[in-house]
Amino acid sequence: MIKSFLMLGQSNMAGRGFISEVTPIYNERIQMLRNGRWQMMTEPINYDRPVSGVSLAASFADAWCCENQEDRIGLIPCAEGGSSLDEWNIDGILFKHAISEAKFAIQSSELTGILWHQGENDSNNGNYKFYYKKLLSIIETLRKN
Repeated sequence: MIKSFLMLGQSNMAGRGFISEVTPIYNERIQMLRNGRWQMMTEPINYDRPVSGVSLAASFADAWCCENQEDRIGLIPCAEGGSSLDEWNIDGILFKHAISEAKFAIQSSELTGILWHQGENDSNNGNYKFYYKKLLSIIETLRKN
């Protein structure tokens, strides 16, 4: 069974690295959820903008596969470039979309983990003071769902 990972956060998770500057990762054991089905992973995994590019997810999945020779990995892209932590609140559309995608994915995979890369948008205006508490609420709700 595919071991799936939910990709959440803002642009660094969505992928803004230049595709032409990174050696492509071709690994038939790494899948991505696109258009309602698993397919072989290609960059950009999380196409949220025309500037989408390379993210950390492919490198993570490739490293996982090197350490776990029998595993197949599934990446579930749900990141949104420029999003703040408040936009990921448990009643918000980004959170609800991620839950929906995860529930769909677990019909054919085992949700093994969550890749979270977000915070730049919350580093100003004192927002960082509340970041931990808000993130903890998101994590707790993800675990319940």
